[in-house]
Amino acid sequence: MTDEKGIVEAALFSAGRPVSVEDLAQRTSVEPSKVRDHLKAIAEDYSSRASAIEIASVGGKWTMQIRTEYASRAQAFAPPEIERDLLKTAALVAYHQPLLQSELAEMIGSKVYEHVQALADLKLVNKKPSGRSFELTTTRYFVELFGLKASDRDGIRKLLAEQAGVKFIPRPSPTGASGETAPEPPPVSSPEEPTAPAKPTPGPGASITGG
Repeated sequence: MTDEKGIVEAALFSAGRPVSVEDLAQRTSVEPSKVRDHLKAIAEDYSSRASAIEIASVGGKWTMQIRTEYASRAQAFAPPEIERDLLKTAALVAYHQPLLQSELAEMIGSKVYEHVQALADLKLVNKKPSGRSFELTTTRYFVELFGLKASDRDGIRKLLAEQAGVKFIPRPSPTGASGETAPEPPPVSSPEEPTAPAKPTPGPGASITGG
């Protein structure tokens, strides 16, 4: 049977941000007074074994964080902070790739140039000249960062939709009621942004990873 102290520790780890005793109590169904005792005990446990992780009380809330002396080295392995608008653009590239930058511009407008460059700087998107435009594909790092399978296109769209805070619309079944091929749903984007018709899905041999 899972003990209360372990539940509180797991909840604090999962939060990924400072949380109050009351919030932890509500989420774990453990009495606030016991949550407070468990937090103090957990903090002592980490301190006694000289862990690089510490449990600290900050502004009346508790957090699990990297100790200051280790923070600079650990930062190199931390995933980049990605703005919501960039995630929406990344979702479009991941779903429609290979996608021309000119086609992406029809979906998101003039901010395409800024977004594509930002995603390229984050090593999430590859771009290579294609006529008067650029062909866009996601990189291997993109797959690794989000813990996705290259072939799981719906999984990619669902995760990025959740990250970007937009509604995920699953693809319809391959055939409609009349036996004809059903159309693709609109790509992941914010409701207020116009989107271009979806491109045909690449064949089974396609991969979302870039070259």
